Amino acid sequence: MGTAQTQVRFLSEEYLAEMENLASANQKPIPHVNARVQFRVTDTPESTVYFSLVIEKGAIVKVFRGRIEDSDLTITATYRDLADFQSGELHAATAFVTGQFAVTGDKAKLLDLMIVLQSGAYHLFVADLWARTTW
Repeated sequence: MGTAQTQVRFLSEEYLAEMENLASANQKPIPHVNARVQFRVTDTPESTVYFSLVIEKGAIVKVFRGRIEDSDLTITATYRDLADFQSGELHAATAFVTGQFAVTGDKAKLLDLMIVLQSGAYHLFVADLWARTTW
């Protein structure tokens, strides 16, 4: 449990590993919800950062820094917009509708992603992680 209080830097490998661990421990399965999502985050302190999210049966099962082969969706967002989303200041639907999150790929998979991102379980583990996040 020593890692429970560990500070992690936003979008670092440690941050994404924590996100994966918290997600796998807290999400309930939804059999028809599956997606492979590539995030492209611009304007970060490190320039552009890529990270990937794999959702199987409604649960985030893998989160890692880097690109994913054969992604269903690619989402491009600025560092600030993604930080606002993770903190709860920016709602997912708003981000997609306004174009703050630009999406390419299989738009039907966006619905699968939204089911996960709008779940109570997602908001709980992200809030826990966000409380320990630094920049």
